Amino acid sequence: MNHLRKLILPALLAVLTLPVKAESLDKLVPQAAEIFGRFKREEILNLELLKDAKGIVILNVTGFAIGIGGSGGDGILLARTENGWSGPVGITTDGGTLGIDVGGTDNDLVILLMNNGAVSRWASGEHFGSSSAQAVMGPKGGAAVDATMKTRDFNVYIWNKGAKLGVNFGGFDVNINNEANANYYDKPLVSAKDILNGAAKVPDSKKDALARLYDLLK
Repeated sequence: MNHLRKLILPALLAVLTLPVKAESLDKLVPQAAEIFGRFKREEILNLELLKDAKGIVILNVTGFAIGIGGSGGDGILLARTENGWSGPVGITTDGGTLGIDVGGTDNDLVILLMNNGAVSRWASGEHFGSSSAQAVMGPKGGAAVDATMKTRDFNVYIWNKGAKLGVNFGGFDVNINNEANANYYDKPLVSAKDILNGAAKVPDSKKDALARLYDLLK
């Protein structure tokens, strides 16, 4: 039995540490609309706080097995511009915790980025340490909003598919999904900065699928 365990455990670890192929934006945009729509329908989000957000992250994040730790996710990042919301930037996250407790928990997250500095940090593919940013649960539904909530870096909202609630937020890496962005915008070297500031335009062929998300963000 011990010999069998010695064979199985390394194989399991190898599978869990293999890189996961990042999703395309053609899949991530409708997924983000579905997630955000649910958050609005169930009055999880505070819409007053949303109006002040400079950016938004919409992610699906899955925790790894007990004893392995960490989490991995796919999603999109958008920034507020003078002309409305930017086009989507495909991102992935790995390591650390993003609303995840060990045990295979599956969570959807909406993160309101409350200042331009926070947007830039996500767009640059930063590592977020456990104490590198102010990240707490945002007020739900129609709850009163005070000034401190508007000056946080992030307000985090989580829809848990597992049993355990709460926010664990830190020690994770944000990675820009360059392949998905290049394919979506049909520009091999398109940057997250150009997408978020509107220099890279959403192709006409993608606008209908994106319109639902834009409508929900109003």
